Amino acid sequence: MSETRYCKIPRFSSLTLVVSMQNEGVKVVKILKLLLLICVMLSPLSVNANEHAPKQSLVTSNPGAELWREVRQRGGEVRGVSQVKSTDANVLINVAGQAWREYRTLSLIPRAGIAVLVALIGVVLFRLIRGKIKLSEGRSGIKILRFTLTQRTAHWSTAILFVTLAITGMALLFGRTVLIPIFGAKGFSYVASVSKTLHDYLGPLFVLSLTVLFVLFVRDNIPSIKQDLQWIAKGGGLLGKHASSGRYNAGEKGWFWIASLVGLVLIISGLVLDFPIFGQNRETMEFYLVVHGIAAIIMIVASFGHIYMGTAAMEGTFEVMQTGYCDANWAKEHHDLWYEEVKQGGEAAASEAPQQATPNSEKAAT
Repeated sequence: MSETRYCKIPRFSSLTLVVSMQNEGVKVVKILKLLLLICVMLSPLSVNANEHAPKQSLVTSNPGAELWREVRQRGGEVRGVSQVKSTDANVLINVAGQAWREYRTLSLIPRAGIAVLVALIGVVLFRLIRGKIKLSEGRSGIKILRFTLTQRTAHWSTAILFVTLAITGMALLFGRTVLIPIFGAKGFSYVASVSKTLHDYLGPLFVLSLTVLFVLFVRDNIPSIKQDLQWIAKGGGLLGKHASSGRYNAGEKGWFWIASLVGLVLIISGLVLDFPIFGQNRETMEFYLVVHGIAAIIMIVASFGHIYMGTAAMEGTFEVMQTGYCDANWAKEHHDLWYEEVKQGGEAAASEAPQQATPNSEKAAT
């Protein structure tokens, strides 16, 4: 018989197996703790890396927004194609118009209103402080021809047109702020319509009248530097010392040149606005609207002083432009150098007013 052999297999007790498994578990726990510690230590670096990493937007582009951005020309001027051949026909929306509207509403109108208000307050204060300026020697009863019928006609034509244009222009400029609260929106619509029609049609007539006025009066309004500076230094005689002057003093010359030069700006800008048939685009019209408004306010503010001084400020002044004649004492007091020239030249009013004496007859009587 063959011999059967047996190999011995080591036997482990259950206690040994349990201890072995516990040792393995401890090792796994230690490994997990170590990994957790490493993750905690590396987490701030991960956060900082995410903060500095470029963020990717998850928002998709909106075709409508892109279209509107192009329409509003956010990235610059965009011109399309149109079958219409008029000026700016290829521009769907004029972005500059909004900027112009904001400037007119938020800057031009408030500043113009302040300028007009300050000028009116200045006239009132001058009247309260100085009062009406009387002739120191009273009236002599002797009249001198100062303005011819042609000169007076040109003056009053220009004055009436200017006042009408000033009133209608300010109604259009300040109407929303001043007139709507008074007349209401519907009432103001009638005022605005009438004002615009008068302004548009009387403007060209003002061009003609101002041109004629300039031609008639420019010769005697040439500045005389020394004489005019002396008149200004004495405040036109308002500071207590007599200020000599010729036919027109420095104040009158100043108003003449303001009316002429600023009036020229008004004429040019007004004609551009009145006849938009020569290829003017919207930007051109907006620019000349601002120029026209600023020039108009300058001329209106300056006219307050001229109108007051020529009507209610001084005795005997209004009647000079009304009748063409001035009193001899008025001439000596306000335009003494011109008065002496008139006496020497023998100019008299006898031809138009036989009952009135001349400067030469006054001299003979004395």
